[in-house]
Amino acid sequence: MEIIRKYEAADREACVNAFISNVPYFFTAGEVSDFERFLDTVVNKDRDTYYYVLMYDGKVTGSGGFCSMSTKGQFTLAWGLIHKDHHRKGLGEQLLLHRICEIQSICGNYEILIDTTQYSAGFFERFGFVTVKITNDYYTAGLHRYDMVLKSTTQTGV
Repeated sequence: MEIIRKYEAADREACVNAFISNVPYFFTAGEVSDFERFLDTVVNKDRDTYYYVLMYDGKVTGSGGFCSMSTKGQFTLAWGLIHKDHHRKGLGEQLLLHRICEIQSICGNYEILIDTTQYSAGFFERFGFVTVKITNDYYTAGLHRYDMVLKSTTQTGV
């Protein structure tokens, strides 16, 4: 059974392990320390930052969140991931839909931004995200940045 709940400091190690399982295919080794810094500060962040963990079979298997931007109704997805041993089980979909629903509850007319890689862009396209810019070799050689957007007028299946 899957449960999605708010991130707690006690989840840090499991979240970092899930992150590392996705290096180098989805994240670079250099991003591990960025993610760790994010986790160390997220529990003390203001009310505009939301971060969740996905529990699967009683264990933290993934995490992801979002932040509201300075522009009203604009949000950015933050550090969404599922441990590589649990890919293709629908868990990433559940975590993404949870975040979209949370954003919808905050703001009915929204725009969600994400930067991701060519390996995840197709996943987000399935939920209505549209690529607005591609930057080749942004993260590292061969790992391109895809800037994508989902607007509340777009069909998400939520």
